[in-house]
Amino acid sequence: MTHLFKSEKVQYLCTCGSLKPLCRTFFCRHCLALKCGDCVFHEVDILYCSNCLENVPPGEARVKKNQCSECFECPVCDQLLLTRATNIQVPSTEDPSKLVPKKMFYLVCGFCRWTTREAGLPDQPSATGSWPDSDNANSTRVAALLEHYRSLAQLDKFEKEQKRQLKRRSNYLSFTAVSDKYSLSALAARKRSGLPFSGSLGMKKETPQIYKVESAVASEETDDALDPDIFTKVLTLSSVTTIDQRIRQSERQPVKSEDLIPIHKFLSVRRSQRCRFCEHNLSKPEYNPSSIKFKIHLGAFYHVPDVIIFRLSREDMQLRLCNRSQYPTHVRLLSLDQFSSIAHLKIEELERSVGEAEKEKKSASSMVGHELCESPATQAANLRTCLTNALKEKVNAFFQLPSEQILLPARDDLAEYELTAPQNLKDDPKAVLWRKGNKVVVSTPLTVLDDEMEEKRAGFVFEFGAVRAGFETKEVQPQPTNVYIPVFISLGKI
Repeated sequence: MTHLFKSEKVQYLCTCGSLKPLCRTFFCRHCLALKCGDCVFHEVDILYCSNCLENVPPGEARVKKNQCSECFECPVCDQLLLTRATNIQVPSTEDPSKLVPKKMFYLVCGFCRWTTREAGLPDQPSATGSWPDSDNANSTRVAALLEHYRSLAQLDKFEKEQKRQLKRRSNYLSFTAVSDKYSLSALAARKRSGLPFSGSLGMKKETPQIYKVESAVASEETDDALDPDIFTKVLTLSSVTTIDQRIRQSERQPVKSEDLIPIHKFLSVRRSQRCRFCEHNLSKPEYNPSSIKFKIHLGAFYHVPDVIIFRLSREDMQLRLCNRSQYPTHVRLLSLDQFSSIAHLKIEELERSVGEAEKEKKSASSMVGHELCESPATQAANLRTCLTNALKEKVNAFFQLPSEQILLPARDDLAEYELTAPQNLKDDPKAVLWRKGNKVVVSTPLTVLDDEMEEKRAGFVFEFGAVRAGFETKEVQPQPTNVYIPVFISLGKI
């Protein structure tokens, strides 16, 4: 990232045309393209409580309204409620005249010190006591309406299925009139005689019945009548709930603070991201809620070279490049004009490679997986989209970029502790100013086109070699494929 708290300074252009920092994007190793949160499918893997880390099945979570049954939140400040124990004196079961201590539990907020005793809720004999739920007074009416509209949806689905079957059956029987040699005329004879088809065995689906519900009747009287002395009584703000507190308990919507009750903590989800184009997983977490590891995590931060503003100056502008991938790569920095000419040549070359024989052999709709990603037509379309989106961005400054390729070694944790720089690397001393491990500082003097604009913005295109997934073998050395990613830097007032 550019800066710990200013990651928006350097932004990478996604395939959808949006600009995102590198730490918020993915890199699909099958498509060899940058993907942001808008370019992927989001799939819910598990539902769990972030406090007790209990894994809840989807069916059970639907019944519990996506809430944990054991954890509660404060209705005043939304913080987690803690369970506290206390001893009270109760009559003994053996001798009612004697008092014995009994342990009871109540909930308290560690932030605002709200307790369940303020709401008038009695203490519970167990730590996971049956605290009252916020029941909806109109739950019966809402359930009836849901059942009514569910029956209407089933009836609509049944009618569409019946029309589809009748249309298919009529087309099938009209064809049997001219195809007696295939013994299809027997079906037409069975239809004329009124006999059922052998495939259906005379079974017909029953038409779903509509659940009837009583219509709502308007009334001039309301249950929520105003207090007669509402305009004369002195208002104490601490005794009245806020709008946020009422919305959090939408079933009851309490007006007074003493009517607030604990709120069940909502469940959290762990979701996986999948590429929209090739449908490969980009991120998939572990199913264990207490684990922070990922089964698959193709974050662009670990596969695309990172750009950091090392020194901000017009005459001595310096950028630091860092490669966190497990493969060494050669990086070339291209201006937008250079990228435009290179992209046009590559698009023409890819379009020529798509011959008529390949189109007849396999169409794009029948390709799956790596075949679709590696096809020349797909590569040409991706490159054309990248060029179109890059030229749409407006810049008022440009860098004087080095013309030679720069080698970025693979990530090596031990190289961080080496004091000597790597040898046998023929770098241009005017372009490469500093090198250590997988990090390189490059000199890129800045030229401003419009000094009147306060915010200066420059851009260039990364050309680096990326290894496609599925080709990592010990016998065969993986061959990198050139990938082009536009980068835009907000320089501010300079």
